[in-house]
Amino acid sequence: MSKFKILQTLMPGLKQAPIKLWLGLRLSTICAASLAFFYEQGRTALKPLARFLIAPWYSYDTIFYVRIVKVGYEPGDVTANFHPLYPLLAMPLALVTNAPLLSLMVVSSGAALLLCVGSYNLARLDYDHTTSWTSTALLLSWPGSVSLFAPYTEALFLMLSVYCLLAARKGHFWLAGIFGGLASLTRQHGLLLMIPIVCEMWEWSARDFSALIRKWRTTLAVVLVPAGYAAWTVYRALFINDVRFDLSSPRQFIFSLLISPASHRILKEYEFTPLAPVKALITLLEQSVHPSAWGDLTLAAVFLTMFVFGWKHLRISYRLYSLAIFIVAFSFYTGPLNPYFSLPRHLLPAFPVFMGIAARYKFKRLPALLIALATIQALIICCYVWESWVL
Repeated sequence: MSKFKILQTLMPGLKQAPIKLWLGLRLSTICAASLAFFYEQGRTALKPLARFLIAPWYSYDTIFYVRIVKVGYEPGDVTANFHPLYPLLAMPLALVTNAPLLSLMVVSSGAALLLCVGSYNLARLDYDHTTSWTSTALLLSWPGSVSLFAPYTEALFLMLSVYCLLAARKGHFWLAGIFGGLASLTRQHGLLLMIPIVCEMWEWSARDFSALIRKWRTTLAVVLVPAGYAAWTVYRALFINDVRFDLSSPRQFIFSLLISPASHRILKEYEFTPLAPVKALITLLEQSVHPSAWGDLTLAAVFLTMFVFGWKHLRISYRLYSLAIFIVAFSFYTGPLNPYFSLPRHLLPAFPVFMGIAARYKFKRLPALLIALATIQALIICCYVWESWVL
């Protein structure tokens, strides 16, 4: 099968996917951000009109992505903490438009659209049209998914992850490895895509280890996933002098290998530890935290509950991958102000959760639910623009 035909098999459900919902949410999020910006800035926000529509998104991580698009990576700069694929894709458009933030928005929006189609097609491998449509709609509308519509990496990462799993499910493991490697160049979570790829290889071989050994040329494709991350690490080490190995313990060595030392300049008090939930609980009980901490934990608790209730309706590869995402996300303690900054966003790579919950429940009032979720998204965007909630 030619590469073109392989790509065609990954995107057959263009008309069936909830593209209209994606478009509606794309427009509503722009409106919410612009109105919040106008509320804060007054009439000056309207001049010029392009600034009124784009400037509201220039906050938090977006600032660093814009800097990377403008000048690239520089030794000792905090931007070394951010993976390269997303800003790299925005650079050609930025050269033409001279608008880095707009270019980032275009890349993110395009990736979210492809994610919408890919998510539906992936779900259709196991579920009927209604369940697949519902799972994709929940993914788009979930309050924690608001970052899909911001100039962040989530849309690109989830798009690559979905097509990685879709390729693996169809037995195109080298293509899955390429998507996984690109995902590793987008976020650290990309490394975890090795889990579902290996699981699908196991199913593909009829659970015969000797068959995997005999077909080693195919199974070798999984190496492409860490190869993407390794390429980024080598670049950090050779060109921006950003790799500092901590040999004090195996855990610290892995942490120092995967996380840039520049991270401490963004979050001064963070720690990757299995004791993070305990530290977070102590922080919540004994200290005064930022109000957004309760919002982050509430969304995370609901998301975890959906994972538990949808567990039986997920493939083993999806279960293990999502479980790994949960373990990593809840092991990242971010300090006393908010022990789990951006936790809903860090849990979002566990997108199979939406398939599981959609398969378990038949949402009779789905439109009302989607409107409610979209309203919460809009409120979070307003808080993001006012810098009172970190996405």
